[in-house]
Amino acid sequence: MPDLSSLQLLGELNFRRICRLIRTQEECDEWHFVVPTTGMIESRLTLEIINRSRYTTQLSFTFGQGVFNQSSVDQNAFIKRKAPDLLFDHNVTMTVCLYHDVNIAEITNGHRQYKGVYPYPNDDMLHKDEKIRLNQQLADLLELCLKHGHRQNQKPSYHLA
Repeated sequence: MPDLSSLQLLGELNFRRICRLIRTQEECDEWHFVVPTTGMIESRLTLEIINRSRYTTQLSFTFGQGVFNQSSVDQNAFIKRKAPDLLFDHNVTMTVCLYHDVNIAEITNGHRQYKGVYPYPNDDMLHKDEKIRLNQQLADLLELCLKHGHRQNQKPSYHLA
């Protein structure tokens, strides 16, 4: 049996986190953030509206890392270099649905919504509590961006590695 109160609380907190990230720029359709880390590696978060209706908004959430060099000519510009080769995909892409009438955000996979509990083992290799784990991962990434991220006012001229 899923813990519905924990899942609802997590969804409400994620909704508030997203609202705090886009505060004062709600009219935009795209938001970009940079989270500085050690060395020349930076984490980048992009939120982009896929679909907007009266009660719901669907966002594409992309979080990844890249290697960037600060240009000596223009101190505000970044020139992308080749990212280090990693054995795993270091970009996270999610579809997040915001429900405005109940102030909840949850991860969906396009049109598919995750079940509260899955039998284990299952053919798709999903955890028993897959929905809570995915929404907790979203909460962690949003919290990282809120604590250490910087919003960029315009679309950057780089692509995620």
